[in-house]
Amino acid sequence: MDAATNQEVWEVEANNEVFSTSFAEMAAWITQGSLLRIDRVRKGNLRWIEAGKVPSLVDFFNAKDAAEPPPPVISTTTTEILGVAQQPQQFVNPQIAVAAPTSVADACSMHPDAPAVYICDTCGNSFCKACPNSYGGTVKICPFCGAMCKSLAQREANNGRKQVIQASINEGFGFGDFAKSIVYPFKFKASLVMGALMFMFFSIGQSVVGFGGIFMMFSALICFLLANTLTFGILANTVENFSQGKLRENFMPSFDEFSLWDDVVHPFFLMIGVYISSFGPFIVVVLIAVFWVMGPVKGEMNGIQSDAARTINPELPYAANAAKQSQQIRELLNKQQESQKTRIAEMEKGEVPQSSIANRPPVVDESELNVQRANEMIQQQQKAQLEAAVGKTPETVAAERQQMIQKFLDRGILLLLLLGAAGLWGLFYFPAACAVAGYTRSFTATLNPTVGLDTIKRLGGDYVKILLMGLAIALMSGFISGVIAAALSAFDMPGVGNVPARAISSLFGFYFSVVFSCVIGFALYKASDRLKLFR
Repeated sequence: MDAATNQEVWEVEANNEVFSTSFAEMAAWITQGSLLRIDRVRKGNLRWIEAGKVPSLVDFFNAKDAAEPPPPVISTTTTEILGVAQQPQQFVNPQIAVAAPTSVADACSMHPDAPAVYICDTCGNSFCKACPNSYGGTVKICPFCGAMCKSLAQREANNGRKQVIQASINEGFGFGDFAKSIVYPFKFKASLVMGALMFMFFSIGQSVVGFGGIFMMFSALICFLLANTLTFGILANTVENFSQGKLRENFMPSFDEFSLWDDVVHPFFLMIGVYISSFGPFIVVVLIAVFWVMGPVKGEMNGIQSDAARTINPELPYAANAAKQSQQIRELLNKQQESQKTRIAEMEKGEVPQSSIANRPPVVDESELNVQRANEMIQQQQKAQLEAAVGKTPETVAAERQQMIQKFLDRGILLLLLLGAAGLWGLFYFPAACAVAGYTRSFTATLNPTVGLDTIKRLGGDYVKILLMGLAIALMSGFISGVIAAALSAFDMPGVGNVPARAISSLFGFYFSVVFSCVIGFALYKASDRLKLFR
């Protein structure tokens, strides 16, 4: 009879190629320095993960870093005879063949009167504390087969954890997890307060764009990127922990071993990938609208704004030169004074009979029109000077925005439909992009919409629940921000906006971003079997 040995199949990604290998060969590569912690590996059809995050490979990396001998390689094998899979072979000491158990027992296989403390995963025999051979003080070796033994307490804890995970998976993702997500950030109050203050600082920094200037615009952009990097770093950390069943970990990344790449640069690129894959089409349509529609609309609006000045002097644009406008005002006032003097002289000479004046139909006095026009120009000039110094007033901004929207509706109905479709796609796909960024930690996978669509397909109805929970979070955040803005409306300043309201709203915004991260984390945790996530 022929016997075939089935070993665990692993794949390693290196130099843009994928190699099939075994666990023992990977352990040898680590010892040789060919396999690094950052290299991506996967077991069977599971998701790709960094080799340094595979628990069974950590001891080999640690031994390599400490220049110590590598731990023994244990490969679980299954013998298949005539197509029938057999159980792992039991290695039993011949001297105690009668007393040795053939399955996991509470007694030691070599000393039946001693309680079992360790068990061999390969041969299945259990041993007391004194039987296994020690290797390095912490590693216990089976005296029968030479494989690694595990503590029975650790095995029971792992089995209990597996049962909890399986029970959670069977329970399914629901709105009870939404309630857990709302409470979860308060388990780590120090991280919540520190993260909220950092997010508030970055949010306030974005207001400096109202002061104008390239430096201020650059500073506001940096604050915007840092705020999003913070939230996406938390999202990636939370989703990664939850997807692996680590529900008690802090949502804030650990800064004990701060890494510029892992804690700043990598989350930044993940953020870029999420926004491109979600709202990339919307941004493209907006750019088309700006160059194709907004240009003519802006020119038309400038023409409308200069109509008042052109009625007086068509050759002068509105607010083009303050000195010329002042000259126009003086000319209008001089005309008004000359008209009054002429009328008074005519009245004194009797050239205009009182009876004819009384019977003459009312005529609009040109001098009064000149005065009215002069007053309007003075008010417009003062308003322009004020807005040039401190920024446009809220009334001016609202009027310009309303007129811009109306002109855009008149000119860009097709673009409006495209904007609506692209915006709906962004809102629909955004949670999937965040999920992919969290459990893969890969920029290219985040950019790839097929990965996100596959995730949506595997989540099924749970993804609809994620969308509903995300909508509820957005509504709560918008309602609180609206109430705060209305309560602090007196602090609204031209150019910079309502800084106190922005500061307080950002505190709630950070909290809701953590809640959203927990929602996605719970959904992936409950669907880890469908998504084939590594645990």
